[in-house]
Amino acid sequence: VVINTTNDFELALVLKRKEDSRKLLIKDILCRIQEKGNIIQDASNKEGICLIGHSQIDNWDVTRINSYKTRNCGIKGISSFEYTEHILKHNILACSEDIYIIMHGTNDIVYDYSFKEILESIDNTVKYIRKKKNSSRIYFLQCLHVNGRLDRNNKYIDQLNDYVKTNLKDIYWISTNTLDDEFGNLKAEYTVDGLHLSKEGYDALLNIIEQEVV
Repeated sequence: VVINTTNDFELALVLKRKEDSRKLLIKDILCRIQEKGNIIQDASNKEGICLIGHSQIDNWDVTRINSYKTRNCGIKGISSFEYTEHILKHNILACSEDIYIIMHGTNDIVYDYSFKEILESIDNTVKYIRKKKNSSRIYFLQCLHVNGRLDRNNKYIDQLNDYVKTNLKDIYWISTNTLDDEFGNLKAEYTVDGLHLSKEGYDALLNIIEQEVV
């Protein structure tokens, strides 16, 4: 940024803070991947379900979905792009299960990616699983709405969900609209901060998934 005015200087500060924040986030993501390395590379859960995604998956303390034991490969703060870059490209995600549940999107929309770019990035995970376990069932959890967040917009989330649902192939789509209130926001009792789920939110999410994954 060329600084000629006060506004230019303030913009430069905002961009610098954003860059610094991004670097810290990547550091946290890499630490979390290392912490969960044994889980990510665990190929023993052959009769279970593998969960893939960001913090809404990583924070979920779930051990079983219906009769299936779960292996949680979610990583806090990660986008689908970073999941590809730091996990899939390194070939460290084991794919021994017959069932996969993917949840990506909410951390993709905070960056300047187009819907097409986000779709292609999410599809990297689908293709990776197919290459490893072609006969598997892959479910995609649509991007959850938020409640009162300034960094995410429900109208934009709807547009992304519509685009991904229309164009992502070879998956089973799971709608999460029953988690919303009458205004189309994530129900207040289902979230701790407008984005991340509360215990009640996870209980409701489990109920949705158990009706789809049988």
